[in-house]
Amino acid sequence: MVHISIRKLQAINMLLSSLVLVFLVFGIFTDEWASLKVEGADNMKRQNPWLVSTIWPNDDLKAVRIMMYLILGLSCYHNFFLGLEFTYMVTPTKCVFFITIFTSVSTGVFLISALLLYHLKLQQGLFVYYSYFKFTWVIFTAYLSASFLIASGVFSLLEYKELMKICEILKNSAREGEDTEQSKKFTQVLSPEENIEMPYSIFLVSTQYSDEIIPKASQIQKRRVTWAQ
Repeated sequence: MVHISIRKLQAINMLLSSLVLVFLVFGIFTDEWASLKVEGADNMKRQNPWLVSTIWPNDDLKAVRIMMYLILGLSCYHNFFLGLEFTYMVTPTKCVFFITIFTSVSTGVFLISALLLYHLKLQQGLFVYYSYFKFTWVIFTAYLSASFLIASGVFSLLEYKELMKICEILKNSAREGEDTEQSKKFTQVLSPEENIEMPYSIFLVSTQYSDEIIPKASQIQKRRVTWAQ
C-alpha cells in the first residue's frame, strides 16, 4: 500500500475544495448551462439555474436555485474548515474528521441531486415551453465539482486512518520504553552487590572477643613456668 503523508493529504483536500469553489463561482457568472430552442424565436436562449428564468412562468427552477445556493454555502464552510485544519488552528480529533468527511460527502451528493433535478425540470419543460434543449460544457464542471467533494471526503478518511496509525505507533513505543525501564530497575534490584566490605565496628568487636577468648602466648608461657616451679 502506498503511504501518503498527512500533510500531502491536507494539501490535496485544500486544492480540491478550492477548485470546487472556483467552478461554482464560475457557474454563477456563466449563462451557458443549457441552450433552449423556443418556438417563435430565431436564436437559442441560454439558461442558468443560478438565476431566475422567464421561460418558466411558475418559476419551476426555484428549488434547484435554492439547492445551488445552499451547496455554495456548504462548500465555503468546508473550504474554511479545511483551511483551519491545514494551518493547525483546529485540533485534529475524531469530531473534526467526522465533520469534514460528512460535510464534503453530503455536499457532493447534494450537488449531484440538484443537477439531476435540474435535468428533470428541463425534461418536463420540453415541448411545453421549448422544443429543444442541450447542455453545454459548464454543467460538466458542476459534476466535476461533485466528484471533487466526494474525493475530498475520501482523502479526509485516509488522513484520519494515517493519524490513527501514527498514534498507535507512538503508544506502542511509549509502552516499550516503560517496559524496558522497568526491566532495568528490576535487574538492578536483583543483581548481587560487588565488593561487600565488613563494617569497621563489627571488626573491632570481633577482635575484642578474640582477645578475651584466645590467650596470648606470654600468658601461656607464664603458666607453664609457674607449674614447673
